[in-house]
Amino acid sequence: MESIVVTNRTRTLSGRRVVWLRGGLSLLTFIDGALGVWVLVSPEGFFSLPWVNLGMDYNPHLMLDYGAMNLAAAVVLGAGAVTMRAGLVRAALVSYLLWSFAHFLIHLHFAAHTAVAGLPILLVLLGLGVAIPLALLVVAFPRRQAEAVNGAPGSASAG
Repeated sequence: MESIVVTNRTRTLSGRRVVWLRGGLSLLTFIDGALGVWVLVSPEGFFSLPWVNLGMDYNPHLMLDYGAMNLAAAVVLGAGAVTMRAGLVRAALVSYLLWSFAHFLIHLHFAAHTAVAGLPILLVLLGLGVAIPLALLVVAFPRRQAEAVNGAPGSASAG
């Protein structure tokens, strides 16, 4: 019988960057959690927003799925904020970045269906949804040279 060996090689993020990461992850957790609850409690209310419905037909199934997806994302982002485990933090941020970038592109594609007055504000907000996880990923993936200077595990000065 084949055996599986599991080692505890989980790396927890530390230092000054944790403040930024935990704050950013907490913000994204709050946004996704609040949005998820709102959509699950009032899917028609959320869909009635002009930058959401874009003149399309209401689909309660898709709205409820969207609300549940936001709650699920909030759980992963929140777990990253609490544990600060490097792999979890990075996976949560990459996942959020991929979703928010696609979401931004979708709204660009349907820009003609959005009221002209509200389009710049919407695109700025959606752009922030891309910029925040991207900036946090830069913090979550420090340069090796900076780790060596700070004496991080595995660096020349740590040992």
